[in-house]
Amino acid sequence: MSDGSRNLAALARAFRGRRCLVVGDAMLDVFERGRADRLAPDAPAPVVTGVVRTSSPGGAANVAANLAALGARVTLLSAIGDDDPGLELLGKLAEAGVETGEIFREAGRATVVKRRLVADGVTLARVDSGDTGPLRPAAAESEFAARARALAESSESVVVSDYAGGTVTQGLADALADSAHGCVVLDSKSPLRLSWRGLAAATPNHLEAQKALELPVETDPGRVDRAEVGRALRRWLGARVVAVTLAEQGVAVAGPGGSVEHVAGRPVGEPDVNGAGDTFLAAFALALSGGAGAVEAARLGVETATLAVLRPGTTPVTSDELLRHLSKGPEEGNGGGLEEHLRRVRERGGKAVFVGGRFDPPGRAHLRLLREVRGLEDLLVVGLLPDAEVAVLPIEDRAEILAALPFVDHVILLGDERPEEAARRLGLDVLVAQGHGDADGFDGAVVLPEVASSLPVERTSDEADDEDAAESPVEARL
Repeated sequence: MSDGSRNLAALARAFRGRRCLVVGDAMLDVFERGRADRLAPDAPAPVVTGVVRTSSPGGAANVAANLAALGARVTLLSAIGDDDPGLELLGKLAEAGVETGEIFREAGRATVVKRRLVADGVTLARVDSGDTGPLRPAAAESEFAARARALAESSESVVVSDYAGGTVTQGLADALADSAHGCVVLDSKSPLRLSWRGLAAATPNHLEAQKALELPVETDPGRVDRAEVGRALRRWLGARVVAVTLAEQGVAVAGPGGSVEHVAGRPVGEPDVNGAGDTFLAAFALALSGGAGAVEAARLGVETATLAVLRPGTTPVTSDELLRHLSKGPEEGNGGGLEEHLRRVRERGGKAVFVGGRFDPPGRAHLRLLREVRGLEDLLVVGLLPDAEVAVLPIEDRAEILAALPFVDHVILLGDERPEEAARRLGLDVLVAQGHGDADGFDGAVVLPEVASSLPVERTSDEADDEDAAESPVEARL
């Protein structure tokens, strides 16, 4: 582990138990995923079948869920409707470990729901519903602001998540300013919509920052004058720090004295960016409240968000996943440090599993299998086979994507070496062999003969009857 990774890991370990207040607009994110293999005869639209519905906290609720997943003690102050989506959201928040006792439930208000229809990984439509007007009765707005100020006094960090959904008002901004809290972090779709005082930081994306400054909007973050945008927005907001997120290109951190530092991103193939900004915000805010500098906090936010975009939908990154990711030094992404890691695993009686394949491109079936396999053993090594005649993604891109997964410990390039040869050479215990035409690309596990007797393997009936089973690899289903 490099010194930089070690410092970030120390910050991440300190997240546990930190008291956080999230104030803002909560919503329910719904994903309806299915397949589309034909067009409708009555409209130029795909026919989606096999739809599976999932839901998760969104908006301020997703920020709260991310903070809780990273180990913080989180209270969410928000407002939802007294309706079925509201009940569903409360249940999801309780599962995530978020304290929901401060959520206002307004009779007659419709909870905000963002419903996405996804076919074969492509979002076809998003349908938004719910009330985003001011709280009712009018006195509720003052009560909400007063409650925020009171809760801020016992919180180490305060995160404001503003989607212009009725909860973040000028009264709230003034109440938090009057609290003189030292770590209020704003994430707003329109950062200059209200007047703010005493902000520790703001974390707009580059599109939100450009719109707030009334600039011609450049969608390519590489063509944005990130330094000038960061400085200008920091001046207008009066925040100590403005961290402008730049999608896969990282973050521009504008600090005191006109300084602007760029924190590089970690590009991955086919990212799912839903909720990634909230993941960055959670790690960034926790790091700031723990005394980290803004640039160091942004680096930790980037590493955490990198894990989030590798998975579909809105899914928080856990503390264990982040620490495992940070424990990999930069040399370990292509196999370096494996010998030492394997030695440590052996010393504590653990075993290592090797998965070989092309992963071109890494798909959800691959990710599910790797996650499942990693849960069975103590160390997971992925071996990338050479490209087929036509590669969807360059092998270097695939290696970087797989190395960034929290459940993958090492990635190596196999070259002409067969997976079973590499597994034996490296001294690994279990080989998950590439399949022959099956949908997921894998048959199952092949336990190397020299360790077969020491592993709990469920053999098929034919193998159990074979007296020579110990002389050849033993196949087992995961």
